[in-house]
Amino acid sequence: MSAFSRGFTGFLHQNSLRLPYSIRVAIFSARTQPLRPQCGARFFSPASFRPYARLSGLPQSSRNSVAPSYGSFISMDPVLRMVEATKAPVLLYKAPQRRLYMAGVYALACGLVAGGLFTLRWRYELPKDLPFFVGPTYVLVGFIMLAIGAYIFTAPVHRCVSLEVIPSAFGGPVQLRITTRFVPIPYISKDKVIIANIGEATLSEKTLPVVRELLEADRARKADISEGLKGVFIIRRWWEMLARLTEQKWTSFFNRFKFAVLRFGIVFIDVQGGKYKIDCTGYMRENGKAIDRLISEI
Repeated sequence: MSAFSRGFTGFLHQNSLRLPYSIRVAIFSARTQPLRPQCGARFFSPASFRPYARLSGLPQSSRNSVAPSYGSFISMDPVLRMVEATKAPVLLYKAPQRRLYMAGVYALACGLVAGGLFTLRWRYELPKDLPFFVGPTYVLVGFIMLAIGAYIFTAPVHRCVSLEVIPSAFGGPVQLRITTRFVPIPYISKDKVIIANIGEATLSEKTLPVVRELLEADRARKADISEGLKGVFIIRRWWEMLARLTEQKWTSFFNRFKFAVLRFGIVFIDVQGGKYKIDCTGYMRENGKAIDRLISEI
């Protein structure tokens, strides 16, 4: 193979005058430059240590970097500092007391289920001379009402009642104490207490943006529609107040629809194989910043 390459090169040199100048320059002037590694590898001796290569081209800071210790992590978070200093639990979240809301949810769900069952019953009591589509329409409406009622029934279940950071009983790292409730009915469902490490729990989304949007929605709902209209002509003032009132009522209706149907304001916490609902309208330490710092998002 080498003899063939030498012969081919000699042939090119002998016949190079017959080639154009640009081709001769391209062939005989190009040289392949060997690749030089950016960082060399220095091996230790004896030969048994050669698999442990040290990259001399790496910066010194990256080689000497050390992972932050548990003590430095505690010193950076005010909640963990408080737990370590007081040796007492610190409350991060507490569910709101919404008994009227729960009663209204269950009343609406029961009404929809009853309406769906009665609609299915009336389907078989229809006269015989009605068009063919009337019976299936009753059945469809009945099942839709049953589905909506079942969906509403699931709104108050699997709730997170409280979320606390507690000191470890055996001198280890701090832990989370999560109190959950399957059904918000007294004397029927008992609270379940879950003790978990901080790294075991995850959130479906950050709570701070949800809390901010809830506060903004509440501010818009309670805003004064006559603000800034003093001294304005009376007809224009009443027209502007009517427009603001319409926008305020429509925004309130849209937000209530989001809360009831789209479950806005609810963040799920996943711990030890279970998902529980955090209602962001309740007490949130630092408006949710404390939870977002300690519990990671999925």
